[in-house]
Amino acid sequence: MFHGLHAGARSRAAGLLSLVLAAGLLSACGSDDAPSSSPATQAPASRLVVDTGTAAPAQGGTLTLKATLLGADGLEVKGAKFAWSSSNEAVAVVVSASDQAPAAASMMQPVGTYASVRMLAPGQVDIVATATLPDGSQATSATHLTVQAAPAKTYALTLSPSTLTVNYGAAPQVVTAVVRRSDGVDGVADLTNWSWAVDNATFAAAPAADSHSAQVSTTGTLAGTGQLTACASTPAGDRLCANAALARPLVALPSIAFSVPSLNMKPGRTGTVTATLTDGPGADLASRATLAWSIQQSGTAASIVSMPTSTSVTLGLDAAQTGAYAATLTLTATYPDGRTNSSTLPLTFPGVWSRLPDAPVANPSIVSLAIDGTRVWRLSADGIQPARLERFGVAGEGPIEPAAALPAAAQGVWLAADTDPANSAVVVQLGTDGASVPFGSVDAELAGARTDFSLPGCVQYAASTTAGRAFVKATGGTGIVATGWCVTSGVWWWQPVGGGATVNSFRNAPVLDARPYSTGGGLAIQANGSRNTMSPGGGETLWFGAQASLGLGAVSGDATNENAPIYGYVSGTGIVVTSGPNTPYATVSGGVTPLLKLSAIPHFVTGLAASSLAVLNTDSITLATLALPGNGTGADFASAVDANGKLRVAVRLADGSVWVYDQP
Repeated sequence: MFHGLHAGARSRAAGLLSLVLAAGLLSACGSDDAPSSSPATQAPASRLVVDTGTAAPAQGGTLTLKATLLGADGLEVKGAKFAWSSSNEAVAVVVSASDQAPAAASMMQPVGTYASVRMLAPGQVDIVATATLPDGSQATSATHLTVQAAPAKTYALTLSPSTLTVNYGAAPQVVTAVVRRSDGVDGVADLTNWSWAVDNATFAAAPAADSHSAQVSTTGTLAGTGQLTACASTPAGDRLCANAALARPLVALPSIAFSVPSLNMKPGRTGTVTATLTDGPGADLASRATLAWSIQQSGTAASIVSMPTSTSVTLGLDAAQTGAYAATLTLTATYPDGRTNSSTLPLTFPGVWSRLPDAPVANPSIVSLAIDGTRVWRLSADGIQPARLERFGVAGEGPIEPAAALPAAAQGVWLAADTDPANSAVVVQLGTDGASVPFGSVDAELAGARTDFSLPGCVQYAASTTAGRAFVKATGGTGIVATGWCVTSGVWWWQPVGGGATVNSFRNAPVLDARPYSTGGGLAIQANGSRNTMSPGGGETLWFGAQASLGLGAVSGDATNENAPIYGYVSGTGIVVTSGPNTPYATVSGGVTPLLKLSAIPHFVTGLAASSLAVLNTDSITLATLALPGNGTGADFASAVDANGKLRVAVRLADGSVWVYDQP
């Protein structure tokens, strides 16, 4: 407690009380005769006591004072009113007073038992309390205060979170400054001149508009650490800083996969390989990779022809490379962080002949073949178990079969080619020959459902069996056009699948070969050398001008009208040709080994002999003889031309094996 009562105040109170006491004593005497008494004892003066509590006065603080008037007997004098004032209102000022304790006070006035004093500045000041009794008498007390300067506020700066993992490619993470002031108040708004920095350039901090937080991201892909530092100035000019630990996990390199498991290189041809780089979640390194392709080989037979894009490469094999060949293609990816990874792809060439895997039917009684520029189809059946249709395409890929099983009675397979190989179809004879023969068609990749239909057989037109059939996709790829011909008679016909057949009426010699036109109609060659054409409208023309006794005949699969060249084989003469209606046959190659079958396709006529193939290039009129692999005996074949203009032949040997020849 502070008891700061002025001496003057104490004297005036004592004198007042003394006067009151003296008057009482005189009236109590009763008369002048009364014996004189000793001098009256002065009653102790009243005391005004001010309680300051225990708080120390400091600038900016508020102090509560309580006044109590005590009588001579030490008991509180009731009924006094207390007024308050400051001797130096620049240092401290009485802001309120009340007869109730501050917690219960409802009126703010300068009169009352309790006074609230606010310290404004350091210095000396007296807070004067004046007690006024109902009779007007007063007592005063001065409380002397020494107001100290306000203690300086202190600040503590931290970052939340204090540690964080920053993933490459992920959304930025937010770090927030937390400021605690010494008085317990959030002091973030007191600080100025904020700065944010990282000690590792692969991390970045982007401050928010108020500078109190920042977004942290990373451009690095290797495992790394760093420190984020935020600094700010206090009102006193002090510089505060706080740190947060940063960590970045290693970003895995993208995996590299190729469009094919291996590439079967063919002499004089090209092949394209495409690579796919797949990132891990949240990463985008694949798009930033620098790619380099290379070939590891003995010699220089294989080469990179072009790179259509950085992720694909076109390879070529020297046409002179006719023997077996093996090499490795490597793609190496280099990333901005300096790391690399690579993947390799086998490059193979077994030679001009390659063997298909054995048929899934152990001892097939029927093996039928079809071929185009990139694929081979094989039907194998034994008449007992379901027949098996296989498509062979990309080297290293296993055969593909249709989802629906084929009947055991399946008899053969044909390609209904389209100008766009993707639209080609495969046709399968599902049952035996008769007046009506069941067929089914499926897309060339054997991926779709099969569509079944019926076509006429030779039993319907002549007392013989069907000798051959041919199919082509109709113009626009909207359907299939078919032809069929009989063994001994001159009967042949064409028809659109799903429509009626148009049958020829000039049956003067057996038909050796026939081809439908993609627009409808067709062209046939008869054994006497005459050509027979039928139009979609049913018109028929027999051309007698070119006569020859043909053992075999072949109409090119791309025939579109009666002017297509027709090839034949004449025993003892060789391969002959007539270039149009009424044009005599001319020998194009003599001395040909006796042939078993003849086929004509664009640019080539191929004949199968017992142990070889006779290949006539119709552009250069040159003949080549190819020995069958393993000195095997030929039984059947199908031929096609690839996109490079090279001949492809699938040959079935007498032992049931199937070999594919790719021209160098």
